Amino acid sequence: MKYTHVIWDIDNTMLDTEEELMCSLIQALREKYGVERNREELWFAMVMPAKETVRHLGIPEKDQEEVRQRWNQLTYAYRDRVSIFPGVEEALTRLRDAGVGLGVVTARTREAYRRDMVPLGLGKYFETVVCADDTQRPKPDPEPVERFCALTGAARDQVLMIGDSASDMKCCRAAGIHGALALWGKGADPSLPADYHFHTPAEAVAAVLGPER
Repeated sequence: MKYTHVIWDIDNTMLDTEEELMCSLIQALREKYGVERNREELWFAMVMPAKETVRHLGIPEKDQEEVRQRWNQLTYAYRDRVSIFPGVEEALTRLRDAGVGLGVVTARTREAYRRDMVPLGLGKYFETVVCADDTQRPKPDPEPVERFCALTGAARDQVLMIGDSASDMKCCRAAGIHGALALWGKGADPSLPADYHFHTPAEAVAAVLGPER
């Protein structure tokens, strides 16, 4: 076994949240500014933290927190459109059964984590979950991974994090752990520097346990 612990990101890594995120963001902008934005214009929001997204959209600073909070509120209306990417649950089962410690590091709040992960049956796989509420500085700062390592006692050279964004990979490098880019989601940039580039969840299992598993 190459790694004793594997950290997973949620959005666009374990869960296909395109419909939830896109529809709610389009509605939030429509409500606030009366404009109709299309998905092509907003695609970057799939791989960018919410605070960065509202800044990138050019929203005035005085409105940014209001828009971000409304966007988050509206995701509840579209949560029935969230699904698990093919192969993810099988990968989690194989890693857990092999004795790998599984965790989550996410920019979601604890409430948002429970809203989508628990009903879909994924909560049972994770021993340690670090949400936005648990740290002062989110990814790409290393603090969330540092907290994970402190909670689990994991040695950093034994930890792999799987995510879909530049923010995830920067966090890995800053924290001194290995990072794997999940390319099975939508919008992930294969040119981003990472220790691994996985096209399927099964490739993640092979990298952690070895191809014979």
